Amino acid sequence: MDHDHTFRLDSKRSSIVFSWTDGIPKIEHLGSLLPIDLDLRNFVQSRVLPLPYGTLDQVTPVNLHPEIATGFEGHPAMIARRPHGKLNSWAGRFVFKNLDRFENGGHFHLLDAERELSLQLTCLLDPISEVFIFKTTIENLGNTEIMIDWLSAPAIALPQHLSESLSFHGRWCAEFSIKRQTVQIGQLVKENRSGRTSQESFPGLILLEPKTDEMQGNCIGIHLGWSGNHRLILERLPNGEAQVQMGVLHLPGEGTLQPGQSIETPDLYVANSESGLNDLSHRFHHYIRHSILKFPDPAKPRPVTINTWEALYFNHDQKQLRALADAASNVGAERFVLDDGWFRGRNDDTSSLGDWFPDQEKYPDGLGALIQYVRSKGMEFGLWVEPEMVNSNSDLYRAHPDWALQVSPYPIVTGRNQLVLDLTNSKVAHYLYARLSDLLTNNQISYLKWDMNRVLVLPGDHSGNAVALKQTKALYQLIERLRISHPNVEIESCASGGARVDFEILKRTHRFWASDSNDAVERMRIQMGFSYFFPPEVMGAHIGPTWCHTSGRGFHTNFQALVAGFGHLGMELDLTEISTTHSEILKETIKRYKKERQLWHSGKLYRIHTIDPSLLGVSVVSQDLQSARVIMVQLDRSRSTIPPLLKVPGLDENQMYQVQLQSEIQSAKLGNRKFNNPLFTKGFKIQGSVLERVGIQLPVFYAQTGIAISITAIR
Repeated sequence: MDHDHTFRLDSKRSSIVFSWTDGIPKIEHLGSLLPIDLDLRNFVQSRVLPLPYGTLDQVTPVNLHPEIATGFEGHPAMIARRPHGKLNSWAGRFVFKNLDRFENGGHFHLLDAERELSLQLTCLLDPISEVFIFKTTIENLGNTEIMIDWLSAPAIALPQHLSESLSFHGRWCAEFSIKRQTVQIGQLVKENRSGRTSQESFPGLILLEPKTDEMQGNCIGIHLGWSGNHRLILERLPNGEAQVQMGVLHLPGEGTLQPGQSIETPDLYVANSESGLNDLSHRFHHYIRHSILKFPDPAKPRPVTINTWEALYFNHDQKQLRALADAASNVGAERFVLDDGWFRGRNDDTSSLGDWFPDQEKYPDGLGALIQYVRSKGMEFGLWVEPEMVNSNSDLYRAHPDWALQVSPYPIVTGRNQLVLDLTNSKVAHYLYARLSDLLTNNQISYLKWDMNRVLVLPGDHSGNAVALKQTKALYQLIERLRISHPNVEIESCASGGARVDFEILKRTHRFWASDSNDAVERMRIQMGFSYFFPPEVMGAHIGPTWCHTSGRGFHTNFQALVAGFGHLGMELDLTEISTTHSEILKETIKRYKKERQLWHSGKLYRIHTIDPSLLGVSVVSQDLQSARVIMVQLDRSRSTIPPLLKVPGLDENQMYQVQLQSEIQSAKLGNRKFNNPLFTKGFKIQGSVLERVGIQLPVFYAQTGIAISITAIR
């Protein structure tokens, strides 16, 4: 709808309304569905802001592109100047020209004739998932260059009642940690300069009411789909208004536009909910499933993976590899991934990155013999690569030292003994494509684990120009080129674990390695945080050794299996050295996963929190509400001697269900002197309304134990 300088988009449950006069449009409403017959002109007029004392003579609200020249006192959406042009080029004001409407969206076109810039603000609404997608584009219409130091995607104005925020931070082996805090007057600025999405500052934010939890309350989620440097600004102004800006963090010179050039921001994804955080996640999950994920075979289940890293590290002994393949096949693995150490001269992490040829001492006949053996065991073959990196001790670097990112005369800073290749150099990109394509063409490789184990420091090209932004785009182009040539190959995005997890890289890949930590306690928290934006089928979740080498903590295999069981299941341990009991647990876990992965990977995922912060879990409910599964884990000693009731969300209130213990975990039973609840015997029948609103009793759990529960509709 477009009349009287208003524009409206609607989905089944949400509406967005824009208004404008002669300048930048503003969001009047982003939230619940408005009446179809609403008079937009009266609606906009009813929201006109008052003019308080002690201020400028006009109110300058948060719009899609806040400008300095309008008197806006908060952070502007663009900071730019023409170093060789007019002195006033740092200010400027855009004038509305027209709205280009199309199905489920529109482009707002604006012009700053004085600064010779055009501005396009794009808003799309995906009617299926009800996710909004925003983008800003600037074009240089002048005859001199303009330097853009900051350009935000369209700013998202926030209502005052969303007075709290959930932000996501972390580090290696502790990704997706969550901080909930009040949105204070002033700015919360989070910057990422790692050259990848980062573990420390995920480009996502959730705004919510103080009363909002997983099942109730208003909230808005915002995510910038970008795999490189970024800046996030959350600002509450003294007048109470608030805004969120997100965009690429430009290193010096990266935002320079020559005459006729344009620059656009990454896509900004926004979703809202009036029914709590789980419902907000469902919208993002739905969008990923139908608009982002592009599996080579969409009907193919996510295969159980065995990765060789924590089993063998760099010791690629053929006898041990075949024994590991035998053991993996025996417990039910479907994909065998050969990790670091397979290529020429690679015996530790000090050498050989860039020399992507099979090591002739370890693989005298190439990878073919091992691949054939793995496939004879009924498993696909996958391969670990780290194409963006090079060791100084490598044939590639000795031949082409200028191919590494560097800023002369400053020393090159290494990480994990690695340098970073300049993907913006066409020769580098061609070499990497040729090597990877040759491996995929000449071997039956169906999967690449694409790793990136260090941050970008001083990312300069051969001329010394900063190229962090171009490096990210060049990575996209390399992966796209490879996927066009090898469309049946799946790719995992790994970067020291979960340091490259975002919507944009997911358009080109199929799975995330959520963390290098296989510590089940850490993993449970990581996976819960991960799930706010991403569905479980893209979350690599592995059962590791009983002793975790990244934390020094030991675990029972049953507990590890519970935690890994709701993602994309895998294993990362030496299966040839485990006990028969351990092996049987893995067999049962994999058997259950194969039976239920379609439910976990297509249903609605719910996070479950209890009054005990260390007792938490997840459930999944099928789209037809006929089947559900629950996993509950006790991470630490309980806060009370008897746990709280378990409420299972998302069921059909009028349906009768059979509730059954799915995995009998002896260590979970040991916490109870007596528990005569039928959950531990034959199960019981109960209405969905009781399960959801009242709850059922859980047993007492020792720390690092838990249970899995099956819930099936009785027809």
